[in-house]
Amino acid sequence: MQVRPTTPSGLSRPRVVVAEPFAEHGLAVLRDAGIDVDSQVGRPRNELVAALADADGLIVRSETRVDRELLAAGPRLCVVARAGVGVDAIDVDAATDAGILVLNTPGANTIAATEQTFALMLALARRTTLAAQQLREGIWDRKHLIGTELYGKTLGIVGLGRIGGSVALRAKAFGMTVLAHDPYISTGRAAGFDATLVDLDTLLAQSDIVTLHVPLTLQTTGMLDAARLAELRPHAYVINCARGGLIVERDLLAALEGSVLAGAAIDVVADEPPPPDGTGAALHRHPKVVATPHLGGSTHEALARIATELAHDVARVLLGAPANAAVNAPVPDGPEAERVFPFLDVAYRLGRFYPQYTRAPILPRFTLVLGGGLADVPAAPLVRAFLSGLLQATTDRRVSVVNAEAIANELGIVVDARGEPSTSSYAASLRLLGEGTSITGTSVAGSPRIVELDGYEIDATPVGAMLITRHADVPGMIGRVGTILGDARVNISTMQVSRNTQGGDAIMVLSTDRPAGEATLAALRAVPGIGSVRSLDV
Repeated sequence: MQVRPTTPSGLSRPRVVVAEPFAEHGLAVLRDAGIDVDSQVGRPRNELVAALADADGLIVRSETRVDRELLAAGPRLCVVARAGVGVDAIDVDAATDAGILVLNTPGANTIAATEQTFALMLALARRTTLAAQQLREGIWDRKHLIGTELYGKTLGIVGLGRIGGSVALRAKAFGMTVLAHDPYISTGRAAGFDATLVDLDTLLAQSDIVTLHVPLTLQTTGMLDAARLAELRPHAYVINCARGGLIVERDLLAALEGSVLAGAAIDVVADEPPPPDGTGAALHRHPKVVATPHLGGSTHEALARIATELAHDVARVLLGAPANAAVNAPVPDGPEAERVFPFLDVAYRLGRFYPQYTRAPILPRFTLVLGGGLADVPAAPLVRAFLSGLLQATTDRRVSVVNAEAIANELGIVVDARGEPSTSSYAASLRLLGEGTSITGTSVAGSPRIVELDGYEIDATPVGAMLITRHADVPGMIGRVGTILGDARVNISTMQVSRNTQGGDAIMVLSTDRPAGEATLAALRAVPGIGSVRSLDV
């Protein structure tokens, strides 16, 4: 079997192209991980296309159009990362077809977007922007600036995801009643935010303020049109800090002119920046509108958080580990996510470990046993992480969690997954079974560990260069192995030795600072009593 290097590009340092402004915090994370950074910020598209020829990753924000043409210009691309939440400008289907992982930072700007929602809500209700502008013009006229309190009002939240849920929690501090419309969440989740789930018509008819927190999709584009806006009460306000295009802008203008609603606060429009004669610009100038230029995530804290989280995820992918926030791959969500995330890396490492350890000429049918605390979680993300590691170690194809399952199906590789309440002494574990081989892994303080190997109890970290010997349990064996490695200047970082019976067979698992060369492996195999030596790069 051919074993691929850990980095997708072979032995060279991974290279990431940054197409739009990206905080220095994130660039530092990439460089510290040994990744070369090529800034193409402000460059024309043809130069960006040329820069992707030997790039492993691409980082964008919202202005770069990542279409099939751009993706095709990067034959080595493994990951496209969006510094923000939405991926409207990325052709996710094209990336998936090419096996390219699409990342974003769904939670990094939650607080910033939540606070922007309330900033606009309060500015609209208390007529703050008009008051400030009049004072600049030397006008002191309080009687025309009487506002509305949030206390006691009904807030209708469309979309109860991360940001919508965060808005709901803070709305309670203002003494507001919260209605929510979201066909993809349970009543239990809504109850956790002290929100009542209703249909959209009911929400519009009963809310004093409606705020939108949904992505821009075929289903949500133009969701507030003339008919929907007409369901609002004349004193109601509409807030949009989510995506331009959710509201039909010409219908919103008409509703404001016709006093169908009292006002609107918008941070986004369909075309940004809007053309001077467009509806977006007309909304910005309207006296019943409070508008900002897409500032939802624009805080120093959010930008630093976005850059840092995204850079860590990009580095994980380029250095061979599963991502935490993949758009086009199954990612654990909900209450079980915290349990599953550490085991994605465990599953991936088991996939890389198995073929190098067994050297089997044909891959068998595998069974992945989700033990203990993992027994009831969805297996799909763990299976894909395992396949990603397995196929990276056995093929020359570009493999990621995006296309691992498709490639496995093509090659006839089968993984059966099942849960067992208790399979080891660990609270949660993954056990891989295949053609007489048994490997059990777990996660300790976020670090992957192998705790059982073919019946031998060990505690080894399956990361980097490793040596595994099967040998007779006789005195002096550890010293002989150590001497040979020392003479070859191969430093041992950790060593685990396990036996099942005294004087029988034993296994030794060593982590080394660098792989041992063929001459060193031959010398080890020549030691009397050593049955096998395996060199791995996990």
